[in-house]
Amino acid sequence: MNAVRDSYVEDNFQQVLNAFNDCGWETVLGDVSDENYTSMSQALREAATKAYDVDNQGRGKVLQLLAEACSMRLSPEKRNDPFDPIWVGGGTRSTISDDFTEAEIRLFHEIIDSIDRPLLKGRLADLVWVKNKSLGVKNALDAIDSYRQLPLDVDTGFSDGERCWQRAIDLSRMVGPTAGDRLDQMQTSIIEALKSASAEDKFFSYRLAHTLRSNGLGESDATMVAGKLESLAGEFREAGDFHASESFYNASANWYKYSDDNDKSIDMTVAQAEAFVDEATARLSSDSPSHGVAASFLEDAIQVYRTIPRDHRDRHDVDQRIQELRLLLNEHGKRALDEMATVSGSPIDFRDSIEQARDAVSGKLVQEALGTFANLYHVSAKKLRESAIRNLSRTPFLASIPKVYSSHDGRVIARTPGISASTPTQDDEAEILAHMNRVEYGTLVSIIVQALILPALDVLTLEHRLRTADLINLARRSPIVPIGREVLFGKALAEGFNRDFATSIHLLAPQIEHMVRTPLKIGGVSTSHLDQDGIETENGLSALIDLPQTKAIFGEDLTYEIKALFCDQMGPNLRNNIAHGLLNDQEALSVDAIYAWWLGLKLVFNTFWNSLDRETVKEQQEEASEEDSV
Repeated sequence: MNAVRDSYVEDNFQQVLNAFNDCGWETVLGDVSDENYTSMSQALREAATKAYDVDNQGRGKVLQLLAEACSMRLSPEKRNDPFDPIWVGGGTRSTISDDFTEAEIRLFHEIIDSIDRPLLKGRLADLVWVKNKSLGVKNALDAIDSYRQLPLDVDTGFSDGERCWQRAIDLSRMVGPTAGDRLDQMQTSIIEALKSASAEDKFFSYRLAHTLRSNGLGESDATMVAGKLESLAGEFREAGDFHASESFYNASANWYKYSDDNDKSIDMTVAQAEAFVDEATARLSSDSPSHGVAASFLEDAIQVYRTIPRDHRDRHDVDQRIQELRLLLNEHGKRALDEMATVSGSPIDFRDSIEQARDAVSGKLVQEALGTFANLYHVSAKKLRESAIRNLSRTPFLASIPKVYSSHDGRVIARTPGISASTPTQDDEAEILAHMNRVEYGTLVSIIVQALILPALDVLTLEHRLRTADLINLARRSPIVPIGREVLFGKALAEGFNRDFATSIHLLAPQIEHMVRTPLKIGGVSTSHLDQDGIETENGLSALIDLPQTKAIFGEDLTYEIKALFCDQMGPNLRNNIAHGLLNDQEALSVDAIYAWWLGLKLVFNTFWNSLDRETVKEQQEEASEEDSV
């Protein structure tokens, strides 16, 4: 990123424009084997460096600008300015659209008609439209036409293509009638691609259907789309690919509902629930059986069944099935207690950890890097308690003094009487917990964030492009994320990777509460109360976390951390402060907010990872390794 943009193009506009015709960009991009924005940017940047080395300023500047234009990540959900930096960290970032000067945008406008490569032409035309609409709507139309030239097939890699097609749809809507029948043509193209997709294409057809549905397209073909997804779901289920089966049944249910066929929609919901049951059964008979994982899939099945409206339950004996699954869930839940263990990996000593944290995630495939990052440290509630008692015993006089605790705005939030003897006893529980939360845990969180999480995050975001869609998909595949909350969880995690921890924590805190409530409710635990007027109100996280069943489900360490972070006056109290508007700007960007985001990622990733079949993971890693070596 250039902190201060130079005026070279403005001062030498005609010279730079002439240099474009001789800069050899076609040759540079012609040598790119796997054409995408990242590879194009890298090739153009290398060519620019060579041009500067031989003092060819005009050629170097053109190639550099093209490289910077290609370097940005296209985020079509941000309609007014969809271009994000490819990396952020260390107080700096890569290029964004605001970095380009008016002269540079005008230069792009002049050269667009000379470019015949859809990815490059679409990017430049879109960038010009975003930054200077006075240069004409033709730029938007050029962007639309270039983006939709990208093939709609799985072999071309649908990553850049998917975002470009989505952007083309958005641009067509933005320019309205000026776009002519482009939107209808794109709808037809997507429908035809979906019709010809097969189970071998895995989630390609699912994403095509999502693109249609999220844009309100395909209404007249809704029954066909629903049937196609249902057929593929059945193929996946028969092949034992339960994750794909569950996702396709869910999508099919939504499309049948879109076509006003509610009975078929309910049939697909039942099929989705039973696919979760099949997956639970399969995991118990796999090479790495786990009652805990089986229980998580049964929870998912119950969640899905609970979404079926009351007036549709009799046809499938839904209430009876829920009772059967609850019995199975309780049985596997009890047997899962003997399986409790953390994800493998040695904790990093935080006293000498910054380089270790960076090295731990560097050079790994994205899934392995995420797993390492999510497990940089494991907090032990037992060790924190022992440390609190030990440290209180070292200064018995100071520890015996009653204390008053205040919030940042001066409110008294707690009082403790001090310890009653030189060594704390059970009678001193309030003082032990206060010291445990405020001193021991608070200090540890600060060290973990600054010595482990942030250094590793810098490397992780530099080496890997984690899109919002990737994190939503991770949340969708994680058993701990309640059904219907995948997007919220995914966006919360994505904002953390974008370093917007304020947005992340506001999305994450209420979802953590719902995450705690869901398995309790599924297990038959009452999570609400009735007032004197018969009004039923859900209990908040502070009440839920103290239920004995919560510790049985989440374990002592995680239960302690959720309480200490989100709903204890002696801690950051994030959930309550967010709910009541008490979280200020500084606290929303504090180490506590960063740690809470990381803990959310840890929960989502580890439950996703533990739900995977180990042999499948091994095969996927070997395949990825072979592709990298090629």
